[in-house]
Amino acid sequence: MTLPVGFRLRVDERTRRHDDGRLLIGGAPRRVLRLTDRGAATARLLLDGQPVTGNGDAALARRLLDTGIAQPVPVVSALTVEVVIPVYDDTSALDRCLASLGTDVGVTVVDDGSAAADAVAAVAARHHATLVRQPHNRGPAAARNAGAGRCASDVIAFVDSDAVVDAMTLRRVAAHFSDPLVTAVAPRVQSLDTVRGVLGAVARHWSPLDLGPTAGRVVAAGRVAYVPSTVLLVRRDAFTAVSGFDESLRYGEDVDLVWRLGAAGGVVRYEPTSVARHAEPTTWSAWLRRRFAYGTAAAPLAERHGDSAAPLVIAPAPLAAVGLAVAGAPLGGAVVAAVTAWRLQRRLRAAHVPSADAASAALVAPVQTALGAARWATQLWWPALLLAASRSRRSRAVVSVAILAPPLVEWAKRRPPLDPLRWTAAVVVDDVGYGLGVWAGSIRGRTWRALLPRLRVPRRDTPTTSAGNADPRR
Repeated sequence: MTLPVGFRLRVDERTRRHDDGRLLIGGAPRRVLRLTDRGAATARLLLDGQPVTGNGDAALARRLLDTGIAQPVPVVSALTVEVVIPVYDDTSALDRCLASLGTDVGVTVVDDGSAAADAVAAVAARHHATLVRQPHNRGPAAARNAGAGRCASDVIAFVDSDAVVDAMTLRRVAAHFSDPLVTAVAPRVQSLDTVRGVLGAVARHWSPLDLGPTAGRVVAAGRVAYVPSTVLLVRRDAFTAVSGFDESLRYGEDVDLVWRLGAAGGVVRYEPTSVARHAEPTTWSAWLRRRFAYGTAAAPLAERHGDSAAPLVIAPAPLAAVGLAVAGAPLGGAVVAAVTAWRLQRRLRAAHVPSADAASAALVAPVQTALGAARWATQLWWPALLLAASRSRRSRAVVSVAILAPPLVEWAKRRPPLDPLRWTAAVVVDDVGYGLGVWAGSIRGRTWRALLPRLRVPRRDTPTTSAGNADPRR
């Protein structure tokens, strides 16, 4: 389906243009796109903000979007929007949520079997929201489905009761539906900043609900692998076509929905320039209970979505390099990594990628792969790491690097108001809490799929390597 006339693009921040625009490098995973002279001239106009004028440039614009070389510049959408809010007893959060939305947009509150039903009803009435009462607590998926069934709008905005977002932000996010292929969009979700100390810093800089400042298409095992339903806008007809949220899932139902929307041919987008706020847990015990609960969703997601839900996607050679290093043969691992980087550079140069970019990619790719593998091992296989560390002093050094390097790299990127020691300890504890949940869900579901990596054979037309994230809620 082509893009409509008047649609605009902007170049993705990670895209590189060479050879007067004939060579474009970008996307996630990174791709090399070589254009004809005519295609390069059209791409230059599109990436510089000129609107789509017809079928000729619309097809190229779609290609640039699909590869991630460009991002959309949404225009105002005429589609109607209604809000659905599931709630279970937390009337103070509901009151704050409804106050932030105002009365500019239709709202349906679904009381999911609250003990304080009268209090929930009073809050909904005070803000002129429609109330749907569930006789028993059935979970957020069932509550959202019940509310969606009452909506007649083009777009349904699902908003959690402990979130804060205004109607104007929802309309800005809904502008993405001007692309007829887009079936769901989510804004960035940041902390309400109500928590102090180490946990407050972690909540602001390491929440699994905050997917960061980089926009993108949501693709399983991609740069943006999911979006949470904290604030999630979905086309009503697309939502109905995939039968809504899976009510058998207490956790991970949002990840499951956006992956099913993508599998059905729709495009799901993440738009971080629009921001919603969310009340994070206020104690470490509550935080880790949430991380454990999120982890339990990994096994059912893996059973439903197969390789798309793999905790790590990695090519055989980088996996061998990491395995050799952890097993006490770092020199062998370094040789494998060096040969892999050399082969990658040759492939990039064969694709006419400039030497500087080829060398940079060849050096960065093995490092990114090692960091991804190290975090996967720390989350899910830390007992094996500790066992390996007991073998020798060299093994202890390698395992220490595997455990400490990923959080330290994130500290350098995010610059939280914490010293590296406390930040690293907090991230490792967070990862272990999530990993224990993955193990619990895997044992309960009698499956290994959520624990084991997926090997990826590099495609000839995609001469780069990358490692997925072990956490589908990151």
